[in-house]
Amino acid sequence: MKVALIPMKVEVGNFEANWREFEKRFKESIEHAPDFVVFPEYCLTGFEEWDFSGAELYGEIVERVSSLAREAGVYIVFGLLEPHKNCVYNSALLIGQDGRVILKHRKFQEPMKFCTGNTVRTARTEFGKAAIIICGDLYNKRIAKWVRRKKPDFIFVPMEYSPDYGEPNEEDVKAMSERAELLGVRTFIVNSSPPGGAWVFSSDGKLVASSDGDGTLVVEVHAKGIKFPSQSSDRW
Repeated sequence: MKVALIPMKVEVGNFEANWREFEKRFKESIEHAPDFVVFPEYCLTGFEEWDFSGAELYGEIVERVSSLAREAGVYIVFGLLEPHKNCVYNSALLIGQDGRVILKHRKFQEPMKFCTGNTVRTARTEFGKAAIIICGDLYNKRIAKWVRRKKPDFIFVPMEYSPDYGEPNEEDVKAMSERAELLGVRTFIVNSSPPGGAWVFSSDGKLVASSDGDGTLVVEVHAKGIKFPSQSSDRW
């Protein structure tokens, strides 16, 4: 399979501007014939404490992204705010090639004003069994137990590593590597821009491909591992 990881620039609270960027980056990535296109955490609304108004757009966002997936015949992974009863979750979806939502993950690792998830689910695709976790979930002990129990073949990690903390450094990447090794599955991570970045780890935690800034990263995954990584430091 071929995976395109898109470190998208996100304007907090500006859905239409984010949608234009999302759609543009998606169309650019399709030129490389990916099977999966992966975007960051709540990439179409951003999030500023404690403004949950972006959750009101959940239905419209799912409809628009589903239409793109169906028209292009690809899987799309992305993060968004999800309203449910009296709760708001930081969620991520896997949209199938037919536009249906085939997998939803609700983030475990969130402050008290969010409702939080309590399980890791998987979805079967023609490329193997997929799972999603979100950002800080990567470092959650319960997540690791769930992943080992469910045994996905690969896992996607939409992220928003805040620019307030600077850019991801060698120590951060090493920590990601250690967690990927603990999970024991191929791990695809994509961050919002700024600061951006995308990383792909093999099941033994080895970093096999990465990109900086908002450059899209494309990797091909073969039966014997991840091979032929390619990247663009600029947008296509």
